[in-house]
Amino acid sequence: MSDFFQHYRVEVGNPTPTAFCNSIDVYQDGTTPLWRDIDGRLWGMSGHSHMGHIGMFCGTCPEDMRELYPIQTAFSVGKAGEAFDAIRFPDGVLPRGSIWPFGLYICPGTHRFFCFFHNESGWNGHGTGYDAWGLCESPKKDSDFRHIGLMHSDDEGRTWHFDRWVLSGEQVGFTELYKPSDDSAAGQPFGIIHLGSGDFSLFADDDYLYLFYNIIRIDMHAEMWDGCDVFVARTRRRNDGVMGDFVKYYNGAFSEPGNLGRETAIAKNSWHPRVVRLKQHDLYLMSSCHIRTHVPQGVVENVIELRTSTDLLHWSEPIRVEKDGKPFGNHYCAIVPKGTENTPFACDDDFYFFLNHNGTDVIAWDAQLIEQ
Repeated sequence: MSDFFQHYRVEVGNPTPTAFCNSIDVYQDGTTPLWRDIDGRLWGMSGHSHMGHIGMFCGTCPEDMRELYPIQTAFSVGKAGEAFDAIRFPDGVLPRGSIWPFGLYICPGTHRFFCFFHNESGWNGHGTGYDAWGLCESPKKDSDFRHIGLMHSDDEGRTWHFDRWVLSGEQVGFTELYKPSDDSAAGQPFGIIHLGSGDFSLFADDDYLYLFYNIIRIDMHAEMWDGCDVFVARTRRRNDGVMGDFVKYYNGAFSEPGNLGRETAIAKNSWHPRVVRLKQHDLYLMSSCHIRTHVPQGVVENVIELRTSTDLLHWSEPIRVEKDGKPFGNHYCAIVPKGTENTPFACDDDFYFFLNHNGTDVIAWDAQLIEQ
């Protein structure tokens, strides 16, 4: 595996505010999705649907991005039976809750905008939210169930239409303690359970769109996290304004369906992965945070970890980022390229760390890779 960090170190500089901030009623909760369109404009989305608003942002580079307008959805969120046009999850459960935009793609052939969003069963359900134990207003130990949805816009992100659910875990999104549907499907047995596919980011190369995502495991006996690993799925890029299905990486190949398919972890105990390509080194770089298992609190350590890879599938052991000799990071950590020409996925040795916590301002920290 790569010994890159035996030859290079990360130096963190000064912080700068970004346009993604609470003062404009935007509360980013996750890493910030970005895409540079065929005309060279850098687009972004920030916020989530049950706190403040979700905004569309645009500029030439991270420094000059500004909000253009709040988005509107042509579908409702919130209560089961009304939310997401009542298009059921792949396991048959009526969807509910909010949208957290984590991935943005703009088709070069049609200029149609696509947004991949995170959804959870335990938040903003208007009386229908549930977790591993049953109905809830907020999930116990974050034990609600995740899915990744897709919506599109034909007016540059002003109005969004729900398409479908593109990624879900192999296991169904409920347990034997509480089944939110009146059918014969069996819930996950009480014990070590899986919370579905979510907490993700988008990466793109010339051929594919990749979703790097988490699956959290909960030990229901101990009421603690048993693990949180990184997985990947991909779909072929198209230029006709249509989005194909995703295929999960499993047992050495992209071979399992995005919904209810099996998956193989590519990194262990890592929170909210995000990937870029290091242009000068022909390597991929993943940022994430370490997960502590079987602890009552402080599961996410909020310190940046970095891994390298040559193929997006096999990753080095992580190193931790420090500033002034102390561990450095936050709950959500993204490497964001500088400049007016780089895509959000191709990075020089001089870049930003975009850092934020749940619903806080996104702060850009200068960072450099320096040869030792």
